[in-house]
Amino acid sequence: MLRPERMSRVSVTGSKKVMDEVVETVYDLNLLHVSEYDGTWEGFQQGNPEAEAEWASEKLVTVRSVKSMLGVEADDAEGQRIVTDDAIEEQFPEIRDEANSLDDKRDELRDDLRAVEEQIESVKPFVDLGLDLDLLSGYDSLEVAVGEGNASEVERVLLDADGINQFDIETGDDGPLAVFVYPSEHADEGVLEEALVGTGFNTFEVPEFDGAPESYLRELESERQQLESEMAEAEEEADRLRSQHAEFLLAAEEKLSVDVQKAEAPLSFATTDNAFIAEGWIPTDEYTAFKSNLTDEFGDSVDVEEVER
Repeated sequence: MLRPERMSRVSVTGSKKVMDEVVETVYDLNLLHVSEYDGTWEGFQQGNPEAEAEWASEKLVTVRSVKSMLGVEADDAEGQRIVTDDAIEEQFPEIRDEANSLDDKRDELRDDLRAVEEQIESVKPFVDLGLDLDLLSGYDSLEVAVGEGNASEVERVLLDADGINQFDIETGDDGPLAVFVYPSEHADEGVLEEALVGTGFNTFEVPEFDGAPESYLRELESERQQLESEMAEAEEEADRLRSQHAEFLLAAEEKLSVDVQKAEAPLSFATTDNAFIAEGWIPTDEYTAFKSNLTDEFGDSVDVEEVER
């Protein structure tokens, strides 16, 4: 039958001069789960993080960002690696710059690919319509609208509209309409647009291309193929960088995570100008070894007591 492990609440009291070293030792032992100081003791206040906390936190955020850019996972590293602060300072900036440059390139390619996909979708109705694109705009005495709508309803509205001399409606197989209107001599500009209001006519923007929409579609599809090829190359580059730097990034993340925890540990302590108190929970069976390690290391500078079992 499984039983919960007996735990002891311990108090570690010591001189402020050895607080940083005590934190290092406690983390190396990996036994104490520190409790947050609740601020209720008279004369004590919450401790301040070590000076290295800000540096380690900033580096950790950046390392995790680069990991995300390259898609690095925990199992991407074949073995354990130890990195130092100097290695992080010297090697990481180049890795970061490579990853940022690649990420910017992929973002740009995605935006361009999205734009081309939208253009391809927008030109398909014009292919169905079968009219050269340069015939659908640029007139002085002719107003043109291309879009989706009910041809019969549009025709009825144009027949009843004032200011229209003649009109013609061209339809495609799948429903797009091209409406051509010759306004009366004294008609206001935009008579076609005004006539279509209320018909549910959805106007398409005419692509800026001289010639058959099929030709424009082929150009766009060729451009899409080129962008997809460039995107595949960028992903291959990401795979290369991931393989090359995964071990370093994972090791740097692990080290910086521990460094941040150590540097911010005093935030859980109760402190005065000269002393600190840290409380937390530890397996009761480990208490003797825990106390011995600290007293052997720091002597009278630290006092360890079991407060509760």
